[in-house]
Amino acid sequence: MQHIIFDLDGTLIDSKNEIFKTYQTVFDHIRPAVMPKTDDLDYGATINNVLKSVYGDDVNSIKDAKQLFMSIYDQSDYRATLLYNGVLETLNALKNVGHELYIATNKRYLPTLRILEQKGMVHLFSGIMANEMDPGITLTKRQMIAGLKKIGAFSSGFMVGDSIGDIHAGNEEQLITVAVKYGYEEESKLLEQKPTYLIDYFHKLSDLVKKHDHI
Repeated sequence: MQHIIFDLDGTLIDSKNEIFKTYQTVFDHIRPAVMPKTDDLDYGATINNVLKSVYGDDVNSIKDAKQLFMSIYDQSDYRATLLYNGVLETLNALKNVGHELYIATNKRYLPTLRILEQKGMVHLFSGIMANEMDPGITLTKRQMIAGLKKIGAFSSGFMVGDSIGDIHAGNEEQLITVAVKYGYEEESKLLEQKPTYLIDYFHKLSDLVKKHDHI
């Protein structure tokens, strides 16, 4: 049995279009000094970090923008958020042979839970650590991973993600790190973090996990 932690945005789901539309509505209502370009937004970052990059030190605008974002995004039906190819089938296959699966995401807990429910896969995960599990408390990716290791009572396993932060935190926690090429980060930047593996299709994860079952 292996313990496998997954990032969410850019790894299991493509939420970029839905998140962008939500931010665009927010920026139209609470206009920043300089309207950001679509490609400048880090869709895998926390909402606090995204808004700070847009509004700078304007604390009041950040607070109002965050409230508006949450009121829109948290009530979405998430139909515009898509699973990457092979995700549901691969997760089911891993779960069915006895592996324990977990989520560590910079997304807030409420939309994380609702998205997993809407996609019919919340039952596959033994533990979820999200940004702002408690309102106002921001967790780093390494803190999330450490928390899941305590919940699952394990010290070794996999961290699967698409960002520099995912791979860096997984390496720090001495996990086998699997970087996915299809997410939001450039491949060259992922390789700089020295992941254990780099995969271009999610279903390839099954063979990697099976390989380590025999090591």
